[in-house]
Amino acid sequence: MTDLSDMSKSALSAAMRGGTAGWGKIGSADDHVRYSEKKPKRPGRRRTCYCGCNGPATHSGMANGLALTSACELGIARWVRTGNVRATR
Repeated sequence: MTDLSDMSKSALSAAMRGGTAGWGKIGSADDHVRYSEKKPKRPGRRRTCYCGCNGPATHSGMANGLALTSACELGIARWVRTGNVRATR
């Protein structure tokens, strides 16, 4: 059983909406609730975002307790809403 008191606010919200079955073991952007979490600070160079802004990837796109993608804050907000990091034309 997953300990709900150790989860972040966004992870807890996703767990309450989608359930905790398989939490941290299997995650799918199509089948589970998508949410974002800020990456921890670390020394050195960060990966660049692939949404087109060429900034650092500061956030992780999560589903069911697993990180599925990383991008800038705007790119991950777009991924949570639509399932795609890049803007469509």
